[in-house]
Amino acid sequence: MKDRALRFWFENWRSLRNKKPVFLLLGICLFAFFFHGFVTAEVKPPGAGDPFPDLIFKDTLSKEQRLYLGIPKKKSLSFRMFQGELFLLEIFNTFCTSCPRNVPIFNDIYLKSKKDPSLKGKIRVISIAIGNTSKEVELYRKEQKVLYPILTDYEFAAHKALGTPRVPFTIIVEKDTQGKYTVAYSHQGVHENIDEIMCKIRDLLKQPPSRQ
Repeated sequence: MKDRALRFWFENWRSLRNKKPVFLLLGICLFAFFFHGFVTAEVKPPGAGDPFPDLIFKDTLSKEQRLYLGIPKKKSLSFRMFQGELFLLEIFNTFCTSCPRNVPIFNDIYLKSKKDPSLKGKIRVISIAIGNTSKEVELYRKEQKVLYPILTDYEFAAHKALGTPRVPFTIIVEKDTQGKYTVAYSHQGVHENIDEIMCKIRDLLKQPPSRQ
């Protein structure tokens, strides 16, 4: 019931924005009611030290995106196929009004991860769009000029596995030599600047190479 309610709200947000204020207010109230129950009924979002679950996606990525993530072309994608030591993940929705404020910061980290010798090949920047279709994601990518890969979670499967966090939600996942994935950092809300994330990333990469 809650999955259907959330999906209905996400899919009809654009049309609601063009209606009279009373319809917009009704849509917001319905979303708040269902989303509050949806979040509070699920498990707590992951924090530092928690294990990170494997996630499955059905996206078809471009050649550039596959090369960046270090994966072959397949019909389905497993998070554990991605190559790297650290994974910077953003959980968001394309209709979230505050989520675009994180895009410039994630774009900057993405560019640094490809050019900076201390980061290249070690960190991957990825976003997961909950409740969105591939068309909505592509429109968002163009409008917000997103550079990093965005994966879709239309059925909320990844969102549930991650404890149904409110968006935007940021996670840094680290991988050890045994292939174990652990949450090293999490943040609820918008990032004010890049410094906090970059400091955390560099601190993690300076740790003993037991993960590598």
